[in-house]
Amino acid sequence: MPTALGPAPDPSPTASAGQPARQLQIGPHLLPTPILVAPMAGLTDRPFRRLARELGAGLTCTEMIAAAAVVRSPAAARALLDLGPEEHPVAAQLVGGDPQMMAEAAQICVAHGADVVDVNLGCPVPKVVRLGSGAALARDRDRTVAVLAAMVRAVPVPVTAKMRLGWDERSINAPELARALEDVGVAAVAVHGRTRCQAYRGDADWEQIARVRRAVRQIPVLGSGDVRDTEATIRRIAAGDVDGVVVARGMLGDWHFLAHTVERLRTGVTPPAPAFAERLALARRHWHAMVDHHGERLGVRRGRKFVVWAIKGCAGAARLRQQVATVDTREDLDRMYDAILAAGEGPMGWQRPVFTSGEG
Repeated sequence: MPTALGPAPDPSPTASAGQPARQLQIGPHLLPTPILVAPMAGLTDRPFRRLARELGAGLTCTEMIAAAAVVRSPAAARALLDLGPEEHPVAAQLVGGDPQMMAEAAQICVAHGADVVDVNLGCPVPKVVRLGSGAALARDRDRTVAVLAAMVRAVPVPVTAKMRLGWDERSINAPELARALEDVGVAAVAVHGRTRCQAYRGDADWEQIARVRRAVRQIPVLGSGDVRDTEATIRRIAAGDVDGVVVARGMLGDWHFLAHTVERLRTGVTPPAPAFAERLALARRHWHAMVDHHGERLGVRRGRKFVVWAIKGCAGAARLRQQVATVDTREDLDRMYDAILAAGEGPMGWQRPVFTSGEG
């Protein structure tokens, strides 16, 4: 599928104000920015995606969904394929290893409004790997190609893939796999710069990701893993090492990272770090959006982990964290917000939360 890239940003860190962000095209979809948000289990629901789009994400994605569940349990699938009219274009991510099942699930995703269907070839979680899916599927190039080719034939929307470098350091196969997937019509690939055996340990290897970019002929290659530094992200895109990035753990607890990276692309200027109150106010908007969407009971429960992340770097954080388990209502959320705001930022400043499960 032909893929065109928009104008590259000025590689200089002092690009002039008003410079447009580099655009990214995936199939027929011209995305406003090359900053995408990864599918993350238990996190990237509709309120999360909506706020990410508002802050400048070029494309968002559902949580990872098992293809078998989509085909066999339509009601459960609808809960995760809850795509709103304000989200388009939006992707749905599937995991599985059977070509026919994945093709049928892709059709259901499209029927529910997905503009892109993504395939998880990178999940390292044992329960996924044991089924021959995720990172386990990517070990077998021919089988992976068969799955993706079936999906490309089955749906009229772009099919993309998110993979790791390989199973372990002795079996790096991402360049060859990406080229093979391009040959059967996959519209873009995202590469997490770790192996399956690394899981989330160590540093992502962006030199290896750049090798994948050089291996393909035309489709975009997106980099993933440790995307948490705005200037490093800009340099990698400007140098042509990647066509864009997929943000995951780097934005958890820090919505401003996403907004500031997009702003840096658009203007050439990185906004100043947000004040503690500003960071917290944006977090609070998200908490309330979850309650509005899911209802009070489920929305508050889903929001607790985000409250914990907002507390990181707060004065008296340990004491405040103990209170999170007791948060059950919207009013409790507001009381937590007031308590965190009153405590203020601690002497070490805000600290990035630790996130070690799910996709990223």
